[in-house]
Amino acid sequence: MSASSYQSQKPSRSPTSPISRRFPALRQIIQRSINLLYLIEPLWVAVATAFVYMSYLLHIGPVFPWIGLGIALFPFGLRRITRGSLRLNTPFNLSIALLMAGALIGLIVSPEFDMSLGAFQCMLALSLFYYSCINHPRLPTLIRTLVVLSFISLIVAFIIVFVQIHQTSGQADSVPNTYHGVALAALIAVIIFAGMAVFGNHKTTRIVLVLASLCLFIAILWLVNESIPRLFGGESIEGRMARWHWTVNMLVDSPLTGLGLGCWAFFYYGSMVITHTPTHAHNAYLELYSNTGFLGALALLVSLIIASKLGLDIIRSPRNGPWYGFGIGVLLACVATLLVGIVESAPIGVPLVAANTYYYIISPIPWILMALLVIAHRLQCASSRM
Repeated sequence: MSASSYQSQKPSRSPTSPISRRFPALRQIIQRSINLLYLIEPLWVAVATAFVYMSYLLHIGPVFPWIGLGIALFPFGLRRITRGSLRLNTPFNLSIALLMAGALIGLIVSPEFDMSLGAFQCMLALSLFYYSCINHPRLPTLIRTLVVLSFISLIVAFIIVFVQIHQTSGQADSVPNTYHGVALAALIAVIIFAGMAVFGNHKTTRIVLVLASLCLFIAILWLVNESIPRLFGGESIEGRMARWHWTVNMLVDSPLTGLGLGCWAFFYYGSMVITHTPTHAHNAYLELYSNTGFLGALALLVSLIIASKLGLDIIRSPRNGPWYGFGIGVLLACVATLLVGIVESAPIGVPLVAANTYYYIISPIPWILMALLVIAHRLQCASSRM
């Protein structure tokens, strides 16, 4: 029998057979699921990042933060398989690489490896969150969603702070915690909302943003009502200058590596058990140098150069663009954060201290501001070309 006659006698699968219908449908379901994952990628990675933080704070085991990092990394691996690219090309790649290298050195030299490892894992998760935002296929939708979620999250945070302040008042066995990080996050939101309100095109949206800004600003005043008078009265500055002097002296012995990731308080008091304040340098730049050494300081310098270039592009773009106000708000929020960093460590990280416990909380603010600045630049440039 010839090959052609044999082939003609082979049973052929009809295009309408159940098998041929089933697999295309399955492929379509898988593709839709992948597209949905890409759409919710920032939320996915944010939840995984929160899992890394909680695993570290609750000290439930060294494996769980790595599980959270694996979950956060899943969309990136999936994108590499399905599209052949991780899409990690952003303006701040070099800054993040330098910062993470400095943090790794800070982890290696740390006298409290477990504590520093948890902080390092949180930094890795935050870097993945930065890239998840940059990769989002619908940036305008992402920003509108973040505006709403940030306001709700800050209101919840202020409620939690209010409860904690009243619960810990009068307790002699706990180190007083400040909540300047929450106040700074609210200040950033206020400035961005204000920029969108001033340059917005829709009256209703502008009114809503103004009201949201006023609510957050009142909450900020309540939270820092004791700190601001001491700061401008000179009392806080005198105490801070003494800590800055001590920090510089401590860094003289380790100018390249820093003191170790989150280890400022251990060197300041010469003890692994911290029961006193202060617990940080009260200066974001000294805090960064203490945590990540020379590479961290270099990362900051590179970030400032890149941010200045992006900011100038936004300022020079047409003011009638729909995202001009958002870009100006983000740029001013970056400037405000840099100014706050002169007298506060909150833009970089702060310890969480209680009876016989010490955790170093890495601030997500730098990663969030970098992502917002890149997104604002992309949106404004896109609107300018239209």
